[in-house]
Amino acid sequence: MKRLLAVLLVMSAIAIGCGDNDSGDSADDTTVTTEASGTDAPATDAPTEDGPATLVVPDDYDTIQAAVDATKPGDMVLIKNGVYTEDGVGVTVETEDIVIRGEDRNKVIIDGEFKRDNGIKVFSNGVAVENLTVRNHNGNGVFFTGEYNDDTSKNKILTGYRASYVTAYNNGLYGIYAFNATTGQIDNSYGSGHPDSAFYVGQCNPCNALLTDNEAELNMLGYSGTNSTGVTIINSFFHDNRSGIDPNSLDGEKLAPNSGTTIIGNVVTNNDSAEAPSNAGFATAYGNGIVLGGVSNNIVERNRVSGHLLGGVVVTDLPDGYKPEGNRVRANMFSDNTYDLVYLTVNFASQLFGNCFEDNEITTEFPESLQAKAPCGGPEVDFGDLSSIIERIPVSPPDVDWKTVRAPGDKDTMPDAMKAKPRPATDVPKAVDLDAISTPA
Repeated sequence: MKRLLAVLLVMSAIAIGCGDNDSGDSADDTTVTTEASGTDAPATDAPTEDGPATLVVPDDYDTIQAAVDATKPGDMVLIKNGVYTEDGVGVTVETEDIVIRGEDRNKVIIDGEFKRDNGIKVFSNGVAVENLTVRNHNGNGVFFTGEYNDDTSKNKILTGYRASYVTAYNNGLYGIYAFNATTGQIDNSYGSGHPDSAFYVGQCNPCNALLTDNEAELNMLGYSGTNSTGVTIINSFFHDNRSGIDPNSLDGEKLAPNSGTTIIGNVVTNNDSAEAPSNAGFATAYGNGIVLGGVSNNIVERNRVSGHLLGGVVVTDLPDGYKPEGNRVRANMFSDNTYDLVYLTVNFASQLFGNCFEDNEITTEFPESLQAKAPCGGPEVDFGDLSSIIERIPVSPPDVDWKTVRAPGDKDTMPDAMKAKPRPATDVPKAVDLDAISTPA
């Protein structure tokens, strides 16, 4: 029994997540690499008393940081095509309500050279980052963050953020990361080659965050959200990661548990890639599509989930003592998973705790007759001994160096990037009619 408990405890940890290098540059041969020089040109379009200004890099300022430092609320930093290797710790943003936009998503590249922690780190409200690529940072590609202190009077919750048409790859933790931040949106963005997750929203209540029209591949996790209450993930593509979508509750961050994550209209497929980087802290997430780990009142509806070595959707508890409660998994379409649906509690009795499964198109499930016995609004059920799943737990392949994961090809660039008016993140997240979202073809 000790061996059985140990294996099941490992299984229950599957949702944990805080916390030859071909550059693959899509810039053509004529693109000029622009580096921080320590001297900045005079600003020919600097902010004035008359209203918002557009500060152009490198025409007006030699570096992105210098342009950002010169902004006032409402301004835009427009970055022309080039590879930017900013000195110091990367680009730090402390002006509210500004837009940082690249001329071409695939040709404006902020390269950390595996020396710097973050591509763009935002401390201010209302900042939008658009139409550029961040790669090769030891920490994160784009990082929106407030501050959390035990003395709550000193807390700072970042309010209002947006990342649109951003490509993040081969960064040492997260691609696009929102922490202690609320009221945000990540859209039309892409992440690969991260030993944690491509997209992460954590430690927020309410988060009031929307992720839509994104793609994650070749990451440990496509999405991770620890102790994040109120995140909506829709119309996105999670494929060929080690695990797909993993909201979770853990003591390593404040504001536990995770509650109210909504996952609708996504394609989640083949998240068992041996080419993605691993992470010792949650390597056993390998081979699962959507994992609800110790979360409550999450909704998983109208997704297409296929090709997983263990579970299409897994509802489980976590070792920190958070049980899954009141989660609803319904009207999803499954194929080619070892188990389409999995329900497994280790640290608690094998009762339902208000979790329910109905109207899913399935061929396999664990435990047997799970969906028939656990309709939404149905009676409480105790499933008894669940140890038979042990032999099905896949072995995670050897780790892959995140620095060497293949670079992505070009992604769709932002329409009219050179002409569109700047729109700070003061109107996010956009309104979405969830009922109108259908199961993807």
